Amino acid sequence: MRARIYLVMAATLSVMCAPARVKTGAAQPVGTGSMWAWTEHDDSGHPIRIGITMTHDVLSGLPDSYDQVELPLPGRLDVPPFEHVVVGWDPLGHNPAVYAVPHFDFIFYFAPPETVGAIPPGPDSVPVPDQYRPPDYFGVLAEPAVGVHWGDTTASEMHGQPFFATFVYGFHNGGMIFLEPMVASDFLEREPSFSAPVKQPAQVQRTGFYPTSYSVKYNPKDSAVSVSLDGLRRREVE
Repeated sequence: MRARIYLVMAATLSVMCAPARVKTGAAQPVGTGSMWAWTEHDDSGHPIRIGITMTHDVLSGLPDSYDQVELPLPGRLDVPPFEHVVVGWDPLGHNPAVYAVPHFDFIFYFAPPETVGAIPPGPDSVPVPDQYRPPDYFGVLAEPAVGVHWGDTTASEMHGQPFFATFVYGFHNGGMIFLEPMVASDFLEREPSFSAPVKQPAQVQRTGFYPTSYSVKYNPKDSAVSVSLDGLRRREVE
């Protein structure tokens, strides 16, 4: 019996300590540095994180007007619902006024670029069914070729605090189309170590892996900041 208990404990520890494997896409030049997308999987091949890493010198030499870059995902990626990743640099910010500060949009899309690029301007005419709405979120900004941004009404910046990082859901035609950590550039300069839970809708419209938290973390070894969707959990369409 004791030997059997030891074998069970050893098997459990081997799963808990299974090494993670990171796959990276091709780096793209931004500012005077570079950015790249990546996925992290456990030893069984299950995705546990998807993210973007930027070298610290990305924050130098940025343009004075809006710019964006598409970051190639790792080859043979199979982490639904994610299909492509875009990082936008917004030096002037946008409405609501609390977001009128220089910031980056780290957008993880559920659709290919040609579908996103065809999204027309103006508010979405198709309501989002209640079961697919994350709690405390509402539509705050519609953008052509992006979708409608939904913000968290309980976020600290909505209650008198300066904006530093927030989590945005995106919808189009009543369907979820992207997930987006939005991060102020001055926060990225402060070598951050931040994470927060991601509020979940009751149901999802596409089977896939959805984050339970997100993080913005500086790695002094590489002088780089990673923005990631963490704790990916598979959810099925009900």
